[in-house]
Amino acid sequence: MNDEFVMLLVMFSVSATVNIGLAIAWFRANKRLRQLEHRPVALAQAQDFPARVDSALDAMTARLDEFASAQDFMNRVVLERLEKLNRALPAPEP
Repeated sequence: MNDEFVMLLVMFSVSATVNIGLAIAWFRANKRLRQLEHRPVALAQAQDFPARVDSALDAMTARLDEFASAQDFMNRVVLERLEKLNRALPAPEP
């Protein structure tokens, strides 16, 4: 067999396999999406949504406050070390 023909067959088989895999994935994703769209939402779940959003926002606020305090701490540490370094270096000559 011709080497070029063998390479053409290999490329075709790889391409066909990838296309079949993508078609199966697309079909399954559409099927799952249709299932999720037609599933009824429980009334308790819909009524609980604002409370869940509020708790999530409170948790994010707490994390943001922790991040801000950590950033302030790091700024203080860096400034102290820079001041120590400036005191250790000789004064610049005019």
